[in-house]
Amino acid sequence: MLSADDFNYVFINKIDSYIFLCCVFCVRPIFPQSVNRQYYRVTPYVNFNMTVEISNPNAQELEETLRFAFSHLPENELVIRINSILEQYRSKMLSLEGIFQAKIHDQRIGALFSQLRIDQTVLAWVPVMRDIFSIELFFEPFMAFCCKNRAIAVLALVDQGQQFDETTFVSVGKFELLSDLIYLVFPMMLLTDDSDFAGELRFFPMSYFSEDMFDSMAELVQETYRNTRDFPQLMQIAPVKQVLHIYQSGQIFLPELWFFVRKEDQNIGVLLMTDQPEEQIELTYMGLIEEARGLGYSKEIVRYAKRIAGLRKRSFLLTSVDEQNTNALKAYLSQGFRVWDRKNVYAKFLKSEP
Repeated sequence: MLSADDFNYVFINKIDSYIFLCCVFCVRPIFPQSVNRQYYRVTPYVNFNMTVEISNPNAQELEETLRFAFSHLPENELVIRINSILEQYRSKMLSLEGIFQAKIHDQRIGALFSQLRIDQTVLAWVPVMRDIFSIELFFEPFMAFCCKNRAIAVLALVDQGQQFDETTFVSVGKFELLSDLIYLVFPMMLLTDDSDFAGELRFFPMSYFSEDMFDSMAELVQETYRNTRDFPQLMQIAPVKQVLHIYQSGQIFLPELWFFVRKEDQNIGVLLMTDQPEEQIELTYMGLIEEARGLGYSKEIVRYAKRIAGLRKRSFLLTSVDEQNTNALKAYLSQGFRVWDRKNVYAKFLKSEP
């Protein structure tokens, strides 16, 4: 049996990079990586005669900018996160255009990390500022970046325990709290043999079907999202079919990991999984149509996902769930998943230009 200390030792060296792997899976790199840096000069505090210069960092400044942007993290987590991002940059999977630093006389006083994703949303972490300076200083250059790239929404993450100026972020930045997101993990070394398990559900991967079944998958996902508790505001961003097409075009998409869930001859749900690097596999989405909820089928879907992770020889099965989605959360916890992180997700919906 895996002890808590053993689990932490194995897991801490891998899991923090998971968020960035998920981010990169949907990131649209903006090349060239050596961007023509945009400079914004503002004088926020006239009485102190200080001019703040905001710009994209160059390659030599990147590590220190990241260290500032994530300075709220414990040192071990900070190192893991920075190394993960630097590796993505070296692999040309990450652009500097969405990363900002604020300086006064070459002294860094603020930083912001964000990336444009292929679904035309921007994933960002809340800006970090020093001393008396306001995160409001980043709003203009950051929104210029979003508008230039025709982003339709911004999703801003706040790490657990991170302190920030929520009043300014909401009232001036016009962000709204979207979700309290819970990240969960199942270490596959805890998987027990359930080869004799015979449930009521059957799972049929998309690879069994022709391409015209994609529309059926999109319609079924749409149906499972009806009256969901899993941050329904996301439906404002893009139609389900469009989002699935984006994921289908991604480099990590495997049709054998997208399942129709059936009971007898009826499709009642879906299970979408994504293979990840670093010995990980993600339960990206599971959903049931309304009439199939509350019957214990979520637990059966999770058990099947664990079986798939075992067959693919992965070390960790990862997922995330909105805190309000209590049924899904209970299903995960009952199947041995552990909470390893929490984040607040704020959203700002932008008007897209035709």
